[in-house]
Amino acid sequence: MDYKRKGSLFYFGERILLATRGLVTDPHSHYAVSILVTMQSSFQLVTKDHKTIQTEGIIISPNFFHRLEASETEILVIQLDPKSDEYKRIEMNGSYMLLSHDTIQKIQTIADPLFEKELNCATAREIYDQILSLLGSNLAKRSLDPRIEFAIDRIKKALPNSIHLSELSKETGISKDRFMHLFKENMGIPLRQYLLWQRLHIAARLLQSGENLTTASHAAGFSDQSHLSRTFKKMFGVKPSLFLGGSHLHQVCFCDSNKDSFK
Repeated sequence: MDYKRKGSLFYFGERILLATRGLVTDPHSHYAVSILVTMQSSFQLVTKDHKTIQTEGIIISPNFFHRLEASETEILVIQLDPKSDEYKRIEMNGSYMLLSHDTIQKIQTIADPLFEKELNCATAREIYDQILSLLGSNLAKRSLDPRIEFAIDRIKKALPNSIHLSELSKETGISKDRFMHLFKENMGIPLRQYLLWQRLHIAARLLQSGENLTTASHAAGFSDQSHLSRTFKKMFGVKPSLFLGGSHLHQVCFCDSNKDSFK
């Protein structure tokens, strides 16, 4: 295997498919579910309590604080919204789940074209769907508290404009303290972190449409490009440049999840 192969990134709305090498992050946690699979040797996750998890494949639940050390291997990273249908079909017991050797080998075979080959959005989405199908189960879908479902819809309609806790509390008919508790219980992260997560996605969609980083930062509700970069690094543990291209990637595509191909 060529250890100098370059990877690629595909962004499907609130889904990320990343194939890269030499990935090391700062300690962080985020709203997304993460699926990490090595293409070669094992990698390490260091948890908040300094426990080291040595593995070749793992699924990490939302808001799991960790540091990734995969400096010596190619690695596949999938991130998806925990409210998505894909995640609702994955059986999780605890904060993370190690994948079996057989499952890891199958994912490696499916994901290998992400390195070096030029793929369009439709082909990349097929790879994503195959991997999620491989991990799926027939569990019944989990539902959110209807008040939180209402709040999520309200937030997405309001952004990038500001929306305050007092508004959400009043409109859902529960106290601010109760709303904050219920939101974190349902979503896995505090309200403020979720709002930042959504603003990052707004910025990504603007970048998809051709806006530069400065314009996208302001339009998504960040004070400036530096604010966006700091927020990105805090939530993902890496600089935005990882997701915007570089020498380690030969292809970066922001795809429209409702179309076969958008590049």
